Amino acid sequence: METIDIEEIQELMREEEYLAICQGDDSVAEEALENARIYVQAVAESYGIEYDEADSVLRLAVKKRALAELYIYAAEWTTAEQYKSQAAQILSPLAPVAEGILASKAAGYTAAGRTDWQGYR
Repeated sequence: METIDIEEIQELMREEEYLAICQGDDSVAEEALENARIYVQAVAESYGIEYDEADSVLRLAVKKRALAELYIYAAEWTTAEQYKSQAAQILSPLAPVAEGILASKAAGYTAAGRTDWQGYR
């Protein structure tokens, strides 16, 4: 397997959606793919995993995150959030366990705040 290219991202979308988002400018998809690579690489490395696009799990996470980046570009927030969540869910099983809590929070999950917080003073 080689590195992911924008054709693989295009195959995951309906042609009309891709054209509507990119408006014939493939550099939009290339930037989305590069942003996805950077994100997945950072998460993988934070888990102590070497980034390799030949790894099927990392490859799938990059594709999902690239779709999220495209929909962010198009300001389609709900769809973007769904793909971001899917990418995080794909990466979460790779997270090491730290003090009984999955470190998956680093992949995009958030924890509830404290109820006794009084704000900045």
